[in-house]
Amino acid sequence: MKLSLLDIVYLGLPLVLWPISFVVLQSEFIFALAVSTAILAALTLLFYRKNVRWTRGSSKLAVLAFGAASAIVLYLIFVAGGMLTTALGLGSYVSNVYASIYGTQGKGTLTIILLAVIGIFEEIYWRGGVQGYAEANLERFAKAPWIASTAYYAFVHISTLNPILVVAALVVGLVAGIVAHKAGVLASIVTHVLWIEAIVIFIPVV
Repeated sequence: MKLSLLDIVYLGLPLVLWPISFVVLQSEFIFALAVSTAILAALTLLFYRKNVRWTRGSSKLAVLAFGAASAIVLYLIFVAGGMLTTALGLGSYVSNVYASIYGTQGKGTLTIILLAVIGIFEEIYWRGGVQGYAEANLERFAKAPWIASTAYYAFVHISTLNPILVVAALVVGLVAGIVAHKAGVLASIVTHVLWIEAIVIFIPVV
């Protein structure tokens, strides 16, 4: 498979945007990540929208229900993970993630909106563009493209230097990737947005 220059830029951008958002602009993390994911989603819709499978085979109501049910499962996984990290004495890594998200604006309306925006844009890029690209162009991942998108999603989080965040990305990528593969990106958007609002704003694990 030969990559075009556009493919290289498109697929490689997170390697630049994630360190900028999580490390360089840590004090403005949530705003930086919103901008970064907006850029990636825009590129997806402009140049790779044919790879985005919004729904797969079911009615929209079934897709939304599947996405919501998956959000509950994902949240419960993180509740268990929160207990485990506390038991292992790694709670400070989790607290650092929350501190970065809240920044100076706390749990206000702006944070709620930005989290939803990030969830939507991440799904359009990672489970839409990247996963769709893997399914269409990488023969070894054709039947399980979520493996490729999950591995890359977790990999770019290594730049955060937070091992808990890398594991969290792996879990989110795996669940959202499978949801998108089974029911489409619309379902994974529902999963991501409901989960992130619950875990960060309404029922945080810390």
